Amino acid sequence: MMTLARSLFALSLVAFAAASPAPNPVPDPAPAPTPVPAPAPQAASSIESVFSSVTGAVASALPTVLGAFPSLSDIEKKAGVSDGNDLQNVPAAGLLIPSYANYSGNWNLRFYGLAYKLPNISTDDIVSLIDGLSTDNLNQTDQQLLQNRTQDLASIPIPKANLTAIVSANGSSVTNSSGIQLTTADDFGEFDQFVTVPGLGDNSSTTARVVETGLMDITGPGNGTVILVPSTGISVVSDIDDVMRITKVYVPNEGLLNSFARPYVNVPGIPELFAKWAKSLPSAAFHYDTTTPVELTRTYVDYLFSNFPLGSLEMRPINLTEPSEVLDARQNSLLKLFQTFPQRKFVLVGDSSSSTLLSAYPQIAEQFPNNIACIFIRNTSATDSDDKIPYDTSEFKNIPNNTYFFYRTAEDLMNLDIENGECVNSTVPQNITFGEQGGVLDNNGAVALGRMQYAAAVTGTLVAIVLSML
Repeated sequence: MMTLARSLFALSLVAFAAASPAPNPVPDPAPAPTPVPAPAPQAASSIESVFSSVTGAVASALPTVLGAFPSLSDIEKKAGVSDGNDLQNVPAAGLLIPSYANYSGNWNLRFYGLAYKLPNISTDDIVSLIDGLSTDNLNQTDQQLLQNRTQDLASIPIPKANLTAIVSANGSSVTNSSGIQLTTADDFGEFDQFVTVPGLGDNSSTTARVVETGLMDITGPGNGTVILVPSTGISVVSDIDDVMRITKVYVPNEGLLNSFARPYVNVPGIPELFAKWAKSLPSAAFHYDTTTPVELTRTYVDYLFSNFPLGSLEMRPINLTEPSEVLDARQNSLLKLFQTFPQRKFVLVGDSSSSTLLSAYPQIAEQFPNNIACIFIRNTSATDSDDKIPYDTSEFKNIPNNTYFFYRTAEDLMNLDIENGECVNSTVPQNITFGEQGGVLDNNGAVALGRMQYAAAVTGTLVAIVLSML
């Protein structure tokens, strides 16, 4: 870790120097009840391949900056927790993340969530642990949102928790009074398993249905939903940040404020687009994916299901500490979906500011070519001048170019006939180089002042983070 930190620090200084103004800039040249995901391929084999250039270093800093949520050890230290005995008087809570089910004679429901305790920690103490978040000059509404959204970051997982679940459909219980004993949670309080549940009907419906789930003998929310997905049809898998809601993850502090302290704002036209897909795509189902930590599930659920079709949700596991692990988690969640629904086709929606999706989507398309309907990538740099982060399209080289499309607005996708294989709107120019593009270099290779300032800001944050690792 020390060697890696020093390497990152040295490279950060190079990036910072490259970002400094120069008078004459010179351009640089079959479904089972319990499908088990296989190990996901690594996006990069070495630190050199991740930080292969100055712009690559800036881009790779981004998930670290916006991924610098408080670690479990930070929270425990702030709460004065050294072992489980310190929280004996705090009631156990449970979180069920909205999930999905497949059919193989009976419905196999995925139970996915977190067992935790929530100690009393002030908002100021939590905010102080979020790297890069400045909360100066917040109005009263923003302050209340900050308090509501950060309180769950203080969750302390309950290792090896034993939980019991219940299921109901249309207001009637389908499980007996003793419920379903779930597999013991892992060392971080997380659980993820499929359970066969009789009594939910057959697979004859052509639309996805929703059943309610809950956890017994706990405080806290403990309730969730599971969508019963038909064996065939089209599933929409969508990233959330800067695809469905305006986050601006590519702008330091702005992305954090939009996540924690400001009302969520829809990307224009996306609610209407998803509503149209829900009606027009055969047996449509929706699956939402984010690298936001699992502790913020309730914030995302409240937003999503007030604006978009009901669906499942994938959150970032609580025990991840490295950006590469975030990519692995995203790849594994995709793999689990494709393995669970081998007869369905998938529409994958992401954005150019997400380096994980620019790797994960093409890789899953190569692995399951017959299950891909379309891949849609929102080109955030084409519609938002604040996006100066370079992005890498090299992974798209090995998949058919009629299956992916870099769009600007929801209107670009509104009239595509996805069911019949139309993924490309020919009226929208495409400029895919199958390499690194965009970022701190403009079309002539000259460094623009605003981009230099942004690169310096991002790498400056990276330097601070790396210094904390030394």
